[in-house]
Amino acid sequence: MTASDEAVRAKIVDAAAELFAKYGFAGTKVTMVAKAAGVSSQTVRRLTGGRTELFEEVITTRTRSSAAERVRLAVERPEMMPPLAVMLAVSQEVYEHPAASWDILELEALTRAHVDEQVRTIEIERVQQRRKNAMALVAHMRALGGIDVEVSDSALAHLVMAMGLGLSMLDPVVEDKPSLKQWNATIARIGAAMLPQDLTLIPSYEAGKPWRVRADVPDQPGTLSRLIRAMGALHTYSVGVSVIEQQDNYRTIDIALFAPEAVGPDVLRAAAQSVGRNVYVGPGSLDDSVDLPTRVLDGATAVVARPELAPLAAKRLVEADEVEVTDATEGEDDGPDVMRLQWTPDQHVVLQRSWAPFAAAERTRASAFLRLSAAIASAMGSEDAATWVEPIKGGHVWIRLARPEDSDAVAAMHDRCSERSRYQRYFSLADWRGVRLQRLSGGHRGATLVVMSEDGAIVGLGNVFPDPPEGSGAAEIALIVEDDFQGRGVGRKLLQVLIYFAMRLGFSAVVASVLAENKGMLRLLESSGLNWTTHVEESVAEMRAPLPIRSDTTRG
Repeated sequence: MTASDEAVRAKIVDAAAELFAKYGFAGTKVTMVAKAAGVSSQTVRRLTGGRTELFEEVITTRTRSSAAERVRLAVERPEMMPPLAVMLAVSQEVYEHPAASWDILELEALTRAHVDEQVRTIEIERVQQRRKNAMALVAHMRALGGIDVEVSDSALAHLVMAMGLGLSMLDPVVEDKPSLKQWNATIARIGAAMLPQDLTLIPSYEAGKPWRVRADVPDQPGTLSRLIRAMGALHTYSVGVSVIEQQDNYRTIDIALFAPEAVGPDVLRAAAQSVGRNVYVGPGSLDDSVDLPTRVLDGATAVVARPELAPLAAKRLVEADEVEVTDATEGEDDGPDVMRLQWTPDQHVVLQRSWAPFAAAERTRASAFLRLSAAIASAMGSEDAATWVEPIKGGHVWIRLARPEDSDAVAAMHDRCSERSRYQRYFSLADWRGVRLQRLSGGHRGATLVVMSEDGAIVGLGNVFPDPPEGSGAAEIALIVEDDFQGRGVGRKLLQVLIYFAMRLGFSAVVASVLAENKGMLRLLESSGLNWTTHVEESVAEMRAPLPIRSDTTRG
C-alpha cells in the first residue's frame, strides 16, 4: 500500500469511528463513511475491506478506557497508590464518566460479538486483557495484606468488570441514580469488607502528607475502630484521634493523619463515608499530633500570663483559620463556619474555619478561654467581666453576657415559658427555635444577656441587635422572662442593662416591636425613662426612643 493510500485509509478509519460512535454498527453504511471521508465507496472497500472490517479496526485501534489505563498503571507501578485508593479512584471515575470505562464503541462491539465471530475474537482478547489487569490488581492487594483469605480473586475481578460494564449500559437510561457521595461510601464499604482482620501498613507508600478528617459516626461499640481501620486501609498513619462531641446518638470524631501523596481528599472522604456521615476533609499540619489536653494547658498558661492573648489561644484550641477581635456591632454574625463570641461588652471575637464547620463543643471550649481572661480581668478590678448581681422581689438574679454553652439552658427556659409568653416575644405560635438558637445565645452583632437565678438556671434573655442589621444608628432591644419570674422586677433590671449596652455600644436610639395587646411590656418600656414615640400598625406597636449622650459608660 502506497503512502498516499495509507493516508486515505487513516482518514476513512477516522470517519468510520465517528459514525459508529454516533449511529452504531447497524446504522452506519459504507456510503456514509465514503461521504464523510470524501472518497468513493469503492475506495473504502478496496482499502479497508468493508463495514465489518472497518468496525473491527476501529475497535482495535480507536477505543480506549482511561479507567483501564489507571488500573494498568497501578499494576505496573504499585508503589504509586495503595490498592484500595486505586479502587476508590477508579470507581468514582467510572461512576461520573461511565464511558471512561466502556465507551459506546466497546458496548457496540460486545453486542456484535453475539453474531460476529471476528468481533467476538477481538473482544475476547480485549476483555481478557482487562481481566488480566483486574486480576493483577487484586493479586497486588492480596500480597499487601489488603484482601481477606476468604475472598475469591477471580470473583472480585469479575465484580469489578461487571460493575464498570453495568454502569456504562445503565447510564443513558437511569434517571434516579444515587449521589456520588452515596456511591463512594458504598464502594468504600465494599472495599473495607474485603480487608483481612489484621492490616499491615507498607512503608514504601511514604505517608507524609498531613490531613484532617472529621466524621459523625454512630455512637455504638466498634465504630471508632472501623473509622480508623478505613483510614488505615489507605495506608495512612493516624497521629491524633479525638472525640469532639456526642449528640443525637452520634459522636463527632476528628482524626489527624499522614497519607501517601497519591491519596487525596476525595479518596479519604469516600473511605470515611463508609463508616460515618457529615464527613469533612481538610489539610493538616505537622502540629496536629499535639493532643487536646496539651493545647488546653498551653492556652490557659498563655492567658493567665497575658489575658489579652485569649482570642489567639481560642483560635489554636479549635484550629480556626482566622481570628479577629472586633467591635461588638461590627463583623460577621455566627454561622456554621463562623464562631462569634462575646468577650467584653465592647468587643467580640470572630473565628473562621474553612475546612469543617464548628461543633457546639468547640464553641464552648473557645468561650472558656474568653471566660478565663474575663475572670482574670475581673480579679484585677476590670469591669469588662460584665456581670451584675441585681436584687428582685424574693431574692437576687445575676445578669451577664451570654455564651455558646448557654444554648441548652436558653432552650430549657423557653420550654418552661408559657405559649403566651413565647408568642408575645416572637409573634408566632410556631416552634420558637425557628429563630436560630445560636443567634439568640450571642452569635450576632450587638449584645446578648442572660439572667440567672440563685440556683444557676437561666430565667431570662435579652438581645440588643443593630437595626437594621446594616446599621442605622439604632438598636433593636427584645427580652423574654420565664413566667415564674415575671412580676418580680427581672424584666425591669434586664431592660436597664440592655439600654446601658445600647448606649455603651454607641447607638443613638433604641427601637422595639411589641404586640399592642402586650400591656405589661408597653408599661415596662414606658417606665424606662426614655422618650418613646409609638406607631401602631397591624396590631404591632413600633416604638422608638433616642438615647441620651453620655460621657461615660457607667450604668445608671
